[in-house]
Amino acid sequence: MICRTVLERIGQRFFSRKMLDAADTASLKLKGVVGYNGRQNDVIYCHPLEKSEQTTAVIYFGGDIQDFIENMEMPAEKSSRKFSSVEEDNKHYMKWNLDHVANILGTSFPTSHIIVVRPARMEVRTFSCFDNFVRSNTNGVPEHTPTHYALHHLEQILKCISDRVRTKKQRPVDESGLEDGEIMGSPEQTEWWSQDLDLDMYNLTLIGFSKGCVVLNQFIYEFHYLKTLTPGDEILSSFVDRITDMYWLDGGHSGDKNTWITSRCLLETLSRLDIKIHVHVTPYQVRDERRAWIGTEQKMFCELLRSAGADIVETLHFENDTPSLQKHFQVLTAFTMH
Repeated sequence: MICRTVLERIGQRFFSRKMLDAADTASLKLKGVVGYNGRQNDVIYCHPLEKSEQTTAVIYFGGDIQDFIENMEMPAEKSSRKFSSVEEDNKHYMKWNLDHVANILGTSFPTSHIIVVRPARMEVRTFSCFDNFVRSNTNGVPEHTPTHYALHHLEQILKCISDRVRTKKQRPVDESGLEDGEIMGSPEQTEWWSQDLDLDMYNLTLIGFSKGCVVLNQFIYEFHYLKTLTPGDEILSSFVDRITDMYWLDGGHSGDKNTWITSRCLLETLSRLDIKIHVHVTPYQVRDERRAWIGTEQKMFCELLRSAGADIVETLHFENDTPSLQKHFQVLTAFTMH
């Protein structure tokens, strides 16, 4: 477990150094990236900071509250006192905006391309709803199905990002902050990573944090659908074969079940895919007596994968600290130390 002094070093490392400035990781925002059947997501793209013989891409799906920094900085809506109060509370977590997370990932995975996927919907500017990847209710609680074409959508948006980055003309970000932004650095500095850019053909690391884990859970359903009902889909099978790692970071949503997948057959399929599974949790989720099912499901998820022979690593962070939403968010820096 991580001791308090180590956590302090983590905080100093990630919040005090200039390396977390947006300019350092050369982030680029792309609006309306088109995926499967016309579905669209806004994304943040960061090119690798270091060269590597092995080309990889890291894709991140965030949790509730997390949005682009310019959206989180907007004044709270005045139309509803209730929602206005919620939005004001969210300001306490401003530093965990998606731009900042992109920078954290860029410094933690310096040889990888970074893609941060913004939810299709932010209900009352709080609840992340990944409708393009998994069927969801108003607050983003998932309604998992055998297939929602989430894998197809991911593959297509990676292709679209590649096309747009390759063909993009360098120009400043407009006032909305959502249009294609300027990639920092001279042509000589950026040429090496932009040549032959094909994100969908690289080894992939998928990361879900909190609500974002519902996307990874939907992928599990679709792995099983692919392997059992559509094994002849060689294109999608090749895409899935390029997924090397999946990270569940303190998964949770506002529903009362299915925070973690506990179906033996689904997890046995996952265990056969040669994907390394990383599980990072905090007491905020897995030891909350008011939501006891989360800890129960998470334990079952890990035990079933181990019994099926999966390559899985499980880490409990902040075990001796008082559970809090701040500690929940801090897993975003703590997991990178493992």
